[in-house]
Amino acid sequence: MASIAIIGGGIAGLAAAVSLTNAGQKVHLYEATKAGGGRTRSYRDNLFGRELDNGQHLMMGCYRETLAFLQAIGAKPEHTIFFQRNLAVDMVREGGREVTLRCPALPAPLHLAAGLLAMRGVGSLHKASAMRAGLMLRNEVRRPDDNETCDAWLRRLGQTNTIRSVFWEPFIWATLNDDPLVSSAAMLMAVIERAFLGTRDGSRLGMPIIPLSKLYVERAIEFLRSRGSEVHLGTPARKLCISNNRVTGFTLKSGETVEADTVITAVPPHALLDLLPDNHHSHPVFHDIRRLKTAPIVNIWAHVDRSPFPGKPFVGLVHSPLHWMFDRSHIEGERTGKVLLNATISGARAFVEDSQSSLQQLLADELKRFFPHRPLAIHEVRVIKEKRATISHAAGTYHWRPEARSPVNGLWLAGDWVRTGLPATIESAAQSGHDAASLVLAES
Repeated sequence: MASIAIIGGGIAGLAAAVSLTNAGQKVHLYEATKAGGGRTRSYRDNLFGRELDNGQHLMMGCYRETLAFLQAIGAKPEHTIFFQRNLAVDMVREGGREVTLRCPALPAPLHLAAGLLAMRGVGSLHKASAMRAGLMLRNEVRRPDDNETCDAWLRRLGQTNTIRSVFWEPFIWATLNDDPLVSSAAMLMAVIERAFLGTRDGSRLGMPIIPLSKLYVERAIEFLRSRGSEVHLGTPARKLCISNNRVTGFTLKSGETVEADTVITAVPPHALLDLLPDNHHSHPVFHDIRRLKTAPIVNIWAHVDRSPFPGKPFVGLVHSPLHWMFDRSHIEGERTGKVLLNATISGARAFVEDSQSSLQQLLADELKRFFPHRPLAIHEVRVIKEKRATISHAAGTYHWRPEARSPVNGLWLAGDWVRTGLPATIESAAQSGHDAASLVLAES
């Protein structure tokens, strides 16, 4: 009998398993795929002759739960992640004009204020607008709640269109994976508080310098197995077994029944609903989960003959469907040969059904539009679509997200989409796994 079983081997499930194993518990983790990682994974791509990530996953210095998870499995962040010394962001306008934000080594939030005042490529009126918002963040009379959109909040703060386009909106797309017109200002505020109102280091951006599966998944699985827990890859769960409102285990695709008196599900919302017996779908908690919508992300990987923005790890594109562009060769320290670019489209509902040839042409057109003085030859291209990359953080939907404690005794919920107080990010996933593990330990 597996007294503690976890369904799902993404970041949330692995974080829960590592935390429980560290506390002396034996855990059985069941993962449907043969590799794990969920939406944070990499795979061998024969076209590029290397491992490709399913997308570019940025971290921030304030990702304390993620960093704790990495430390626990021995993936030393100082050796596996490139972190900026201080927050620095380069935005590019059509034609190649740049807007640069460089935050100095001052205590938070003064570092951001000084960076905004010194921002190059933005007039004084727009800087004053940003500063006005900054002064109101700590003591604003009425804070945004989950029913207020980011757009409405920025209007209430008197932000100009220019400062929105070069600072606020890129930040919103990157952290909330949705349009400022619909996304929740409360979720944006949760990120702002962690990133900018804590310590200066909290706002630094970090980029993995090794493939995601090597960073997060392989080390975690090795850690678990070396300490007596078991990881069952390629073993899909099909249905939870619930008797008298208490979980007793679950059945596998093979037909085998796994007995367990404690089960943590660390799967996306639709997968959790598929696991539930039909007679539990009407419960208000599970009914609300069904109401959650998703937001896709499209990533375009391409080999080009040289970098369009030499010397920089990444840039944001202003008023472009390609929100961010990353020079993976620069990030990973490769200085010869073709340059590997990654272009990211967040909230990509308008592009997720497009063909690869259409998206390849979009990449070519945007490179010409934003970097006209550095014409590039595009070679291999790979498009990776995550149609359910995250839940939608539309205003008014946070209360649909469930707590870690489910209505079923012995059943706990984890995943970046549960009620962590954060948008659906790697940090939210790691926190949800740690939260679920703590609750299980408290009741053991």
